[in-house]
Amino acid sequence: MTAEHKDQVRGCKQTSDAQNSSSTIAAEAQRWQEQTRAPFVSENPERRESFETQALKWPINPLYSPADLEALGFDYMKDLGFPGEYPYTRGTKANGHRSNFWTMTQVTGFGKGEEWAKRARYMLDQGLSGLILEHDLATTNGYDSDDPIVEGEVGRAGMALDSLEDLEKAFDLPFDKLQYLMSVCNAPQPVNLAMIIAALEKKNVDPKDFVLHIVNGILIEYICVGRYIYPPEHGLRLATDCIEYIIRHHPNWAPISIISAQLQPAKANPVQEIAFSLAIACAYIDETLKRGFDIDTVAPYFHFVVNVDMDFFEGICKLRAFRKCWARLMKERYGATNPDAMKIRMMTSPTTIALTLQQPLNNIGRLAIMATACALGGAGDNMTTPLHDEAHSLPAEEAIRVGAALQHIVAHETGVAETIDPLAGSYYVETLTKQMEDAAFAEMDKIFDMGGAVKAIEKGYFQRALGREQYERNKDVEEGRRKWVGVNHLKLAEEKREIEIFRLNDAMEEEQIAKVRELRERRDQDAVNAALAKVKAAAINGDNMVVSCLEAVKVYATHGELCHAMREVFGEYHADSQLGGF
Repeated sequence: MTAEHKDQVRGCKQTSDAQNSSSTIAAEAQRWQEQTRAPFVSENPERRESFETQALKWPINPLYSPADLEALGFDYMKDLGFPGEYPYTRGTKANGHRSNFWTMTQVTGFGKGEEWAKRARYMLDQGLSGLILEHDLATTNGYDSDDPIVEGEVGRAGMALDSLEDLEKAFDLPFDKLQYLMSVCNAPQPVNLAMIIAALEKKNVDPKDFVLHIVNGILIEYICVGRYIYPPEHGLRLATDCIEYIIRHHPNWAPISIISAQLQPAKANPVQEIAFSLAIACAYIDETLKRGFDIDTVAPYFHFVVNVDMDFFEGICKLRAFRKCWARLMKERYGATNPDAMKIRMMTSPTTIALTLQQPLNNIGRLAIMATACALGGAGDNMTTPLHDEAHSLPAEEAIRVGAALQHIVAHETGVAETIDPLAGSYYVETLTKQMEDAAFAEMDKIFDMGGAVKAIEKGYFQRALGREQYERNKDVEEGRRKWVGVNHLKLAEEKREIEIFRLNDAMEEEQIAKVRELRERRDQDAVNAALAKVKAAAINGDNMVVSCLEAVKVYATHGELCHAMREVFGEYHADSQLGGF
């Protein structure tokens, strides 16, 4: 190339750079607005007065350009970067899902252990590789099935778990097909974890052969769910006991999951989901660090479950902002240096609150859209899909089959996983992601200034914030600002809902009660009494509760007996009704 030619090329590049500068683009955008868009809109008025994101109610511009990103101080390497590298906005895996898809999971839980095992085997046969085991309200609130306080709830909202015998039956599974098992049982988690460990030993299953994931996220229960037993400081201690035990004894397992997916049905907006979840994570991290670990060891054990709602772009940007905020928090607040500590572990899921009782088959479309948004937002390590009939009942087998196929359709038929972070560079997506990140850190600063998540719970800050969000967003539906097909839009005057309904065996509760009573008759009661005494002593002395619970479940102390033993030491938590906010 001659010198003259090089000068021409350099001149062309300088001209191009000038034409593409943000100030030039902003000026051109203003010209377009006045000369092209405004005349069109004057003849074709917009279909609403203002356009906003559904949850955050942030205004949506008619058009986004590089000028919007410059106004936010967006920097490609600082804010976006590359997949598998800090700040992980584009994903924690260097090759996205081009090497492997996410683990495909579903939630299940009902009845007795043997009934759950039968359903779980069916689900694995449908192409799933992970299961999420939900327990019933009796179990999650620390009662045995024969306690009068839980009459009518046994096995309804999850599997009943009274003793080790129940899990021995539940774990009649093809563990060679099972990559991932999540167990959801927050308040009595040391008891639940002990029973799982003991049941695996009974089944001769090597704990290294699969990933067990316990949710263990009790603090969110005090904010919006309500399945707690003990006061928050004791709940935090028990959760930390489980984290410590797993790190020391089962390092391939996952000991803690922050379920922002529980905040979302309580109507937390995306900024609150990110900020509240990460502030709560910091409470667990701080307690775990006191046990002698360092942040580079602890942080990789943390996991999040994040829902996506029907606002497609709000959901995608929330997943991207979540990854970036975690990375920044670990690096800037805790001084993490290990890249694994800055990579968030995440399960994504369409939200159940988008599903309607009315016109239930429409829910299949909603689930497909939300699952696609999960995939476009990075999907995470796992994705779980609710099922289209869940507004009516526990899922029927047909719904399970459709839900399993739905994830395969998104993975194999849409092309969304063929390239990494396909929406990166979208002016709208990058603007919204950056706005969420900035707002989430501002919200976290407020929580940290209060003294952290536990203090914010005790002051009712989270509860009142969610109450305000619920009021405003319910009004959006009631007053028709948010259209919900079948609910306030395109309603059917005489709807006939022809849908298969799964119904529990009415005799199941009586059978479960008889089983736990019969167990008490034949076990070694002296051994049980001695084990329960050790549990109370450990609670008093500050010892790790998993150790004494493990000894107790092996002699068939029941779930309720163990929880009551800890109640005698810790007491029960009764929330101030004035702090609820909703």
